[in-house]
Order: sequence, then C-alpha cells, then structure tokens
Amino acid sequence: MRFQRLLQIPLFLFFLFLLWFAAYPLPAWFDVDVFLRLDPLISLGSMAAARAFILKAAWAFAFLGLALFLGRVFCGYICPMGATIDFWDWAKGKRGKSKGENSFEGTGRFRGLKYLILIALAGSALVGISWIFLFSPLSLMTRFYSFVVYPMGLMIANLFLDLLRPVFPHVGLDGLSYVRYSVPLFNTNLFVASLVLGLLLLGMIRPRFWCRNLCPAGAIFALFSFRPLFRRVVSEKCTSCGRCVRACPMGAIAEDFVKTAHSECITCLKCEEVCPEKAITFKMNAKVPRLSPEVNLDRRRALGAGATGLAAAALTMTNLHHLHEGETPRAMRSAGLIRPPGALPETDFQARCVRCGECIKGCLTNTLQPVWFEAGLSGLWSPKITARLAGCEQGCNLCGQVCPTEAIRPLSLEEKSFAKVGTARIDKTRCIAWEQDKKCLICDEICPYNAIVSQFVTGHPIPVPVIDEDKCNGCGYCECKCPVAGESAIVVEPSGELRLASGSYKEKARELGLVFHAKGRVEDHTILNRDQREGKELPEGPAVKDEKKLPAGFITN
Repeated sequence: MRFQRLLQIPLFLFFLFLLWFAAYPLPAWFDVDVFLRLDPLISLGSMAAARAFILKAAWAFAFLGLALFLGRVFCGYICPMGATIDFWDWAKGKRGKSKGENSFEGTGRFRGLKYLILIALAGSALVGISWIFLFSPLSLMTRFYSFVVYPMGLMIANLFLDLLRPVFPHVGLDGLSYVRYSVPLFNTNLFVASLVLGLLLLGMIRPRFWCRNLCPAGAIFALFSFRPLFRRVVSEKCTSCGRCVRACPMGAIAEDFVKTAHSECITCLKCEEVCPEKAITFKMNAKVPRLSPEVNLDRRRALGAGATGLAAAALTMTNLHHLHEGETPRAMRSAGLIRPPGALPETDFQARCVRCGECIKGCLTNTLQPVWFEAGLSGLWSPKITARLAGCEQGCNLCGQVCPTEAIRPLSLEEKSFAKVGTARIDKTRCIAWEQDKKCLICDEICPYNAIVSQFVTGHPIPVPVIDEDKCNGCGYCECKCPVAGESAIVVEPSGELRLASGSYKEKARELGLVFHAKGRVEDHTILNRDQREGKELPEGPAVKDEKKLPAGFITN
C-alpha cells in the first residue's frame, strides 16, 4: 500500500467518525467540526463575507502555511472530497493514459476555472454575500455523508438487525432483539446525492477532474504552492518511459517528464512508486527546473469572473430589504422560516453559514431541515426549524456546538432557553376548541414553557387555548403535536424572535419582559386567564369547580 493510502484512509475514517459522533450530548472538549475549520475557503470566505475575524476558523491559516513547505498535501491526504474521488476511481477502475495525454500541457484547458470560481466567490463576498457553500469541498462532503450516507447506513443496520432478530435469543443477546435505529429524514438528500454523483462522474473525463479544474479551495492551496520546499526531483536515470505522466492523478508533470507544476502536485508520491528506474524522488529545497507559466489567467477573464460574482451578489440582494432594528438590516424571508436558537441576525447568519449540514445532521429531534428558497437565493440550504415535523428540544444545544463558523452561537442550555426563535399563533378557524367547541388540551399540555393556558372566554362553553407571548419560546412542540390534519391549527412564526450577535440572551430577554420557565417552576396549567392571575375580574363563562383536586389540564363538566 502506498504511503498516501496509509494516511488518507485513517484520516477519511476519522472524518466519518466525527460525523457519526456529532450527536447530543457532545463533550465540550471534542470538536467534531475540525475538518470544516481546516478548509481555507470556508474560513477566509466566511470572514470576508461577514467582515469579521472568526477565531474558531483560524486553523485554516496553519494549513496555508503548511502548503508553503509541502504543497497541496491537504488535497492529497486530508480532504474527504479527494479521498472519495480516489476511492471511486479505485472502485470503477481506470484505463491507462497514452504517453503525453495526461501531461500538464495536454490537460490545461480547464485548469483556470478554479481560479475564476475563486475570484467570483471573492467578488460576492466583498458585498457580504456568501456563495461558498456551492463549491466548498468540505461543505459538499459533509452534506453528502450526513444527508445521504448516514441515513442509508442506519437503514441497512435496521435491515441487518431484522434478519438476525430470530437468532439473538438463542445466543444470549436478547437485548438486541429490541434495538432499532431512528432514521432521520432530510428534504434535500436526493439532490445532494445527484450533485455528488455528477462530480464523481466527471472523473471519467480526467482523474480528479474536480480537484484539477473546479475546486476553489484547491485554487487557494495552489497559490501558496508555487515554490514548495518539498519538491519532485528527476535524476539522469530517467528513460522517458512516460509512466509517471500516465500515473499522475493531477496531470502535474510536464511533457519532458522532468518539470513539475508544483501548484498542481498533491505530493501523492505515485510517480515515484511507478518509476521503473527509481529516477524520481522528493527532496527538501532541491533545485529543479521551473515550469512557467503554471497558471495562464489573463486579466480580462479575471475581471469577468469578479464581475460575475458581483452580479450574482446583486441578484441575491434583490431578495433583501432593509428592515432596520437599530442599524442591522434583516434579510426578507417567508413568514414561516424559523432559524435555530442562537442564530446570528439574518444577514450575519447568511454570511457565515456554509451550509455544511452539521447542525441539521446532529439535531436531536430532526426538526432542522435545509431551506430551499424561503430565504431567497442567499439563504439556499441554510437550516430552519420545521416545527410540524418536530419541536426544538429544550435539553439540546448541539447546533451551536458543531457550527464551524459560529453562524449559530454556542449557547449553554440555560442561555438557549432564552433564545426566543419565534411566537406561536393560533388559527382559530382550524382549532378544534375555538371552532368546534370540542375539548382539546394538547397544546396546553405539551408546551414546555407554560406559554399556553386553557381558559374560558365569552361565547365558548369550554376552555380554549390562549397564548402568552411573553412566555412563548417558539420551540414548536405545540405545532408538532396539534391533532388537526394537514396544516397545524397553531403555527410558530418568527415574530418576536430574539437574535443577538453578542451579549447575553438571558439579560436581553429580561430587558424585554420575556419570562421562560420550565414546567414545575411556576403554576402550571390552571384554567385561569391572565386577568385572573393579575387579580382582575373574570369574563363571563362556566364556573371552575374544585380544579385543585384534578390532574393538570383537566376540568369538570
């Protein structure tokens, strides 16, 4: 096994392990997003779009420094996209290339595309719009393995357990007879699978087509790898057999077999392995002939790429309007779009969010789902709370812990309870109690913040649910559990959401008069309205009979 595989396989397995381990509860000392924070495209792009230094993402600078010494080793050994492409090529098999066909000069037609994509992304970042998520290899791979491979793995595990269940009691493994994994559902898994499959199929044109021609992260590493200290050296033993050229996955070797495009070399050492004369070695600070130019990018194409990025950003900004809260504009989005607790103000959130899907995959209840176009073009694939599917669990704060760019702030559980994400609203025309005068206390019973109280109102013979907006956190459990078929009779909307770039949510909530209490800490589910709790006269309605002797949420007829 080649040296590259000895490092590439364990690192790839470690990447998969981190994705699997991204579940609540997560140890505070364990960073499951470490791979994402090593991608310079994610780090630099997010900082540029957000116009802020993100300390958590600063590890990428170390790998840029490493590229000065070792070239594009990140692409050859660490990047999960590169590993996935290599494993795909190995699985399907590759035909050998004829002499000169895979040389640097013969395959340079599309190499400039990755630099043009990088310039376009930089142009959009200048105006605060981030399109990084479309091209970041780490973001793409995290989404693919989280949204596609992970659920498929759980489904296969369940099938395997189903086949072996009759055997477990006979071998003393009775406990496994009841094991079954919950398979999360994601609304973009088919699209993500198709996208990644398309990128893999490009390898039928050239090995590592994505890495050679399209990857903007690779373009950044290439800019730092023009003159690495660790270089390919060809001795006089070379017989010009061409095996190194045909074997090079990046097409980085020139037609003369001696010169090397160091900006394209991923230091895989394959050329050294296949050389029959052992004429190829890699040495530190060796004097080798230069291949020039390695990047032939004229000014017109570069300016065109930058203008394209600015135009794309301008198109995106047509979906923005400046609704000022102080000095901070908010992005226009649909009335039903609820962001995770701790999400930054919308414009900052969209600038930092790289759509990696770490928060979505790790969500305890599977309520976080990718957005399509509810937040405009700029919000594509960002996370949202889907309350009809599930509520946001009080005891989980994983989404902020796994975010590599702090688009979602890492809040403690106490602080998270004050991060109001919206307010529930009752559609009285659909509510069983309000519209049909039938007893239904489900939303009252399920609310973890005591924000819903069943009370008598004029014109109704039974108590109906009423929302105390100052207590509603927007968690969505009421919407999830509403028994009305189709659209829920109680819906969480982003009105009243509390989103802070800095400072304490708890202090801000108190300043606004918001009170969030868990059940059991305040009087719970008494059939009283707000006027009665404040000592005011009750409205007309049936009398409440000895309710203290009844279980919470029940009344007598």
